[in-house]
Amino acid sequence: MTTDVDIANMALTKLGTRATIASLTENSTEARVINTWYATVRDDLIRSVDWNFARVYQTLALQGTPPARWAYSYAYPSDCVKFWRIDMGITTWFPGDPNTIFEVGSDGTNRQIWTNQGTATGVYSQRVTDPNRMDPEFVTAFVACLAAAVAYPITQKRDIAAQMQADAKAIMEDAMADSANEAVSNDRDRVAETISARGYDYSYAPSWLNGKLY
Repeated sequence: MTTDVDIANMALTKLGTRATIASLTENSTEARVINTWYATVRDDLIRSVDWNFARVYQTLALQGTPPARWAYSYAYPSDCVKFWRIDMGITTWFPGDPNTIFEVGSDGTNRQIWTNQGTATGVYSQRVTDPNRMDPEFVTAFVACLAAAVAYPITQKRDIAAQMQADAKAIMEDAMADSANEAVSNDRDRVAETISARGYDYSYAPSWLNGKLY
């Protein structure tokens, strides 16, 4: 069984360090840095792609009053890290289908989903904290992205940090393609899998993959 500590130690090995940790909360530099980044990197990575293992279909609960341009207001699911679409219960859905139009906003207190679809079922990426629910390709990408995030704070070496960021981008492309291919495809308005995998867009890529951390 894969654990959070296993993922952390795999990330450390990518940095070329000999150090390992026994707990994310132990009193060591490696554990403190990884613990600071761990949940953020995991959630950002889940958010970046419509991963198969994290996809949830859930009937949305009405909440509040929508802005004038929308007919219905629904509560944003508490375990959602990225809301992708409204499921219309049809077999001809494709990315960008106008029937799935919605807006995410807030009433000042709670996040909400606004749409013109009554009795809506939402499709979203769930926050998954158990590594054993994660697909192997996601774990590989998670390890690479975690290594990229902690490389400079731990090693203080710019060349290692830059290499980890480059490795993470390449590994993410492979992982996205693997996840996207584990489904029946729809060729309508299809784009290359290497640059788009079921909703992935580099504009969603975390800052630690698009810029320097040092």
